Parts: sequence; structure tokens; C-alpha cells
Amino acid sequence: MNSEKKERRQEQLAKKAETIKAFASHIKMKNATELSIDGHPYRLISNYREGFNIEKLEERFSSILTKYDYILGDWGYDQLRLRGFYASNSKQGSSGQNIDHIQDYLDEYCNFGCAYFILQNLGESKPGRKPRRNNKRGYHSTDKRNDTGEKMYRSRRRNPKHKNYKKKRSRDNKTNRGFTIRQK
Repeated sequence: MNSEKKERRQEQLAKKAETIKAFASHIKMKNATELSIDGHPYRLISNYREGFNIEKLEERFSSILTKYDYILGDWGYDQLRLRGFYASNSKQGSSGQNIDHIQDYLDEYCNFGCAYFILQNLGESKPGRKPRRNNKRGYHSTDKRNDTGEKMYRSRRRNPKHKNYKKKRSRDNKTNRGFTIRQK
């Protein structure tokens, strides 16, 4: 009975190892401080207590981390945790995601004295998402220009909100009030 469980467990671990290898990133070291992860160039800025491990980084790295300017990898309970940070002059992210706050993050969320490393993204950063235009009023149609290059504007008519809108006439020539005063 125990041997069957061991065999099943070994099969599960083998399948898990295959899937990890299938989705793992490819890391190539150029020299002691420069490397490329899936073709993106990075520089190893800090390697505190030899926290940089290529094999574990290949397993844990995700393509979503390429949008960050810096990547912090810290070790806790023998697991590598990766977190992205933006550059000091970047307008992206909150103030807590700024590289200036990396020491605060290490003090707050990482184990005391844990091994960690910091990678700097040397590749071009992707531009942020452009804000969407408000198309409620049909801005795309008002931007049309005539042959002279000037904008053409449509005049807007004020239509009643409802088709069956009729003005209410006051009865008995009283002023039309929005409220009624009751007298006792």
C-alpha cells in the first residue's frame, strides 16, 4: 500500500517538474552582473547573502514582471518571491511601488536578514496605456474637417427630452409652482 502511494507521488512530482520546465523562462548569463531573461536584458544590482539563484529564478519568473524597472527577489521559507518596482522618476504605480521604498518593503514584508537580490531592467520600458476617449457625444464625428482644414461643427438643437412632451398650462391663471402651500 505504501509503495503504491510512493509511486503515485513520484509520478505527480515528475509531472509537476515537466510542467515547470515547460513554462520556465530561459535565462542566459552574459557576465557576473548582466543577464538576459527571455531576451530582455537585466543587470544584477544587489546580491545580498548570495540570494541570486538562476534555477529558481527560471521557475518563478513571469512575463508580467517585464513591465517593472526593478525586480526584487527575496527568500522566505526556502521559496523565492519576486516583486516588481518602478523607477524613481516613473509615474506608473503607487508610491509604495517606487524603487525608493524598496528598503521599507524589505523591512516590512521580508524575513529579517533574508537573502535577496535586485535586478534592473535595461530594456526599453513599455509605454503606459493611453486613456480612453469618451465617445458619449460622438467625438469621432465632430473632429471631421472640410477641404480647407478647418473643423466643421454641427449645431445642436435643444429637443425636449420626451417625444410626447407638452407644456403644462396653469389652471385658473395661477402661477405654476413646483410646490403647494397648504393653509389651515
